Amino acid sequence: MGKCFKERNEAKARNEQQRTKELNKRGEAHRVNMVLLNKEASAKIFQENNQNRRNEVDLHGLYVSEARSYFDIAVQKAFDRKESSLRVIVGKGNHSDNNIPKIKPAIQAHGESLGLLIEVDPRNDGCLIVSFK
Repeated sequence: MGKCFKERNEAKARNEQQRTKELNKRGEAHRVNMVLLNKEASAKIFQENNQNRRNEVDLHGLYVSEARSYFDIAVQKAFDRKESSLRVIVGKGNHSDNNIPKIKPAIQAHGESLGLLIEVDPRNDGCLIVSFK
């Protein structure tokens, strides 16, 4: 994908309109395929990490935007089941660049923006507890 867009820019600089159009179309096709494959992979990761979990959701291995979407679904399901809380495994950031967590602060901020009470689990700082009451 990146190669196509790089070559497209070079063709554009040479004023090769047909080649520019062809490379742009090919690059876009690669981008669309990448998005579909990423979505498929995130669904498989989520399914694998969340087998046999009732009142807990594991968001490990997901991009922040994916984690946010799965968080919303899990919160709605827990709320519909009239649970008093939901345990959200977000990790400590050990696998993130410079060991800086990305999912944890994003989910905390997102949950709070929805008016949810979210606290760090005192027994495990890689987990959050969402309270509904």
